[in-house]
Amino acid sequence: MIEQTKAGLSLMRFESLAGLPGLAHWVSTRQGGVSAAPFDSLNLGGGQDDPLKVTQNRQLLRLGLELPAMTWARQVHGVEIIEVGPDDNGSVGQADGLMTDAPGVGLLIKQADCQAVLLYAPRRRALANLHVGWRGNVQNMPGRGVERLCRRYDVAPAELHAAISPSLGPCCGQFVNWRDELPAWFTSFRVHEDRFDLVAVTASQLRQAGVPAENIQASGLCTRCDRRFFSYRRDGRTGRFGTVAAISWE
Repeated sequence: MIEQTKAGLSLMRFESLAGLPGLAHWVSTRQGGVSAAPFDSLNLGGGQDDPLKVTQNRQLLRLGLELPAMTWARQVHGVEIIEVGPDDNGSVGQADGLMTDAPGVGLLIKQADCQAVLLYAPRRRALANLHVGWRGNVQNMPGRGVERLCRRYDVAPAELHAAISPSLGPCCGQFVNWRDELPAWFTSFRVHEDRFDLVAVTASQLRQAGVPAENIQASGLCTRCDRRFFSYRRDGRTGRFGTVAAISWE
């Protein structure tokens, strides 16, 4: 991934998306905000942190990225996807996916081990950002996101470019009770006795939905191993970093 500093924020971008016309995107780290430990410092989630500091962090991110507006949802590990319009800003309700073709509206997915999955159609300049944890994989949230984006904006899956954010890697994707928690088909992605490659699950679901394999990039970064990111699996009580994407507005 491409690392950069912008307005005091430590950010990353995907090489595969960086050159696509009409798309701006960033992955934040936990650095550059105002929250105190254990939420230090750019905590974009709610939880037990001071809500005023979370609000300030989100504002720091929006202003640092020079976004006219930024939206997010209350994520519940479901499959609801909300279409965001040009006048939306802030919270847009309860959902685990956001999509838009409106320029300048950032779509924020908050994370602490789960994946953000970006989907972009350059010809149509249509965008989706999905929150995908293992429960989302069980419900095929990646495939649902492809289908919904393509149907709403009249694009073909083969046109899409996808990226999978830093998230829980196969090294740390441990499920002690996997026989009770996971469906039988998950065993195809088991890499050790009780460890699973959730990134490979998502990539497979994207390919099955019609996204070309060569158009899918995974970050290769594990949030539990890499302390630049918040990780629930590592720390328990922790904050949320974010993946933000927007249709270019200039």
